[in-house]
Amino acid sequence: MQIEYGLPKSKVEPEANYSPWLSDASFLEAYAEVHTYTAVDVFRHYELWKLAQQIGHVPGDLLEVGVWKGSTGILLALAARKFLKNRRVHLCDTFEGIVKAGDNDPFYKGGEFSDTSLDAVRDRVQANSLTNVSLHQGIFPEQTGSSISTRYLSLVHIDVDVYASARETFWWVWPRMSVGGIVVFDDYGWVDCAGVIKFVEDEVFGRADGLMIHNLNGHAVMIKTGSPQAGPVQNTVRAVLRTFGL
Repeated sequence: MQIEYGLPKSKVEPEANYSPWLSDASFLEAYAEVHTYTAVDVFRHYELWKLAQQIGHVPGDLLEVGVWKGSTGILLALAARKFLKNRRVHLCDTFEGIVKAGDNDPFYKGGEFSDTSLDAVRDRVQANSLTNVSLHQGIFPEQTGSSISTRYLSLVHIDVDVYASARETFWWVWPRMSVGGIVVFDDYGWVDCAGVIKFVEDEVFGRADGLMIHNLNGHAVMIKTGSPQAGPVQNTVRAVLRTFGL
């Protein structure tokens, strides 16, 4: 074991060998469209694909904050087209690199991942004939959150690398998540993203209205189970009403 940025670090090597992505033809077709412009491995792409496949009963749009070149966002849009009747997918980024790096982020200084552009991602969206994608350029949530502030959310992918962005994004989206909705932190499994780890462990893990799962692919997955102010009956009623748009 090593210690880096005050965190325990080793190579994570699970012994499981069931690999369903290798025979999932629809996933492989989608992944083939996006894998050449990403820093995200096949395991995390597959988890996003399978989560999107399972949220048909959860009302709300899909959101990704931290798009970079567009691979996971486009994969989510392809999944939404296939499984969710073309449900709207919002992709939010500055398209100019990481912002809000601070004292909780010993590795990132700001400006990393700037080798992208809004036009490049838009071209990739159009190349896949996706009509369910909305692109939002600017700092989230203060510059772009207003464009989706009235929308319920069912699946949110937070891939922002640093503490303040992760924290501000989560607290903006969480009240807008439908019960049963899912927030995925892409960066939880990497000590370079120490700020994201700190936020998830300090403020997300152990909440009364959610369940956090550490997937050994590096994701932290937070499932909204209800509201601390409401019991299971009230939350079930709210979910049913939202299903019918009430």
